[in-house]
Amino acid sequence: MKNFSNEQIKLLAEKVVSFISTGNNTSTIQILKPLLNTKYPFPKLDLLGKEISQSSTGEPDNFLKILDEIVDYNVMGGFVVVGQALIPLLENDFEKVMTKSREYIVKGDKWYVCDIIGERSLGQALVKYFDKTLPWFEHFLKDENKWVKRSVGVAIHFFSKRVLTEPDKTKKLLNLIEPHIEEKQTDVVKGIGWGLKTIGRYHPDILVQFLKKQLKAKKRISKLMMNKAVTYLDKDGKEVMRNYIQNL
Repeated sequence: MKNFSNEQIKLLAEKVVSFISTGNNTSTIQILKPLLNTKYPFPKLDLLGKEISQSSTGEPDNFLKILDEIVDYNVMGGFVVVGQALIPLLENDFEKVMTKSREYIVKGDKWYVCDIIGERSLGQALVKYFDKTLPWFEHFLKDENKWVKRSVGVAIHFFSKRVLTEPDKTKKLLNLIEPHIEEKQTDVVKGIGWGLKTIGRYHPDILVQFLKKQLKAKKRISKLMMNKAVTYLDKDGKEVMRNYIQNL
């Protein structure tokens, strides 16, 4: 595996962009194969996606065609590049990013595709454009595709690591999850549970109060989701939850 330096990654991105301007997709995929065909470190792939996007101003149609081609090539590293490349588009073409993120998750049809995009374009949408993103996530949670549903939990996990001083937003995210707290589909449960787990790491008091409310309302939370949710609670927090459940 060739060890690309950051500078070489940037030069490669410029070469890709030169093909984007002519719509030469096949040539673009060919020059990306050395990275896409190997298990290349995600930070390098993230850098490539970022550089491609930032260098592609003025060619949105050809740019998205290239992302479609990378997704159709269907390798893990390609989804990292694409997920990162979508982020700079959030400011001026938010709806397109959300639509394309969903499209790529469905097309990839794997847990790792969901998680890669959930932690990139969708996670950054939630961090940067919280109020604008919530209605999309409400829709995603009702989607017929399990990976689209799961992606909301992944994005909440990402948000909860990045935004530590806005508890009101965390409470809004829990309100978003609440109608789906009895979810039973395993892959979706894992995604929502992941989001709850990270909330519990940084806002344990908020999570405990939320879980108490669900249990008091006789919500049938799966054991898998509950176990994930309480992962980062300290000993006292877990004891509070155990006692509360036993006394219901």
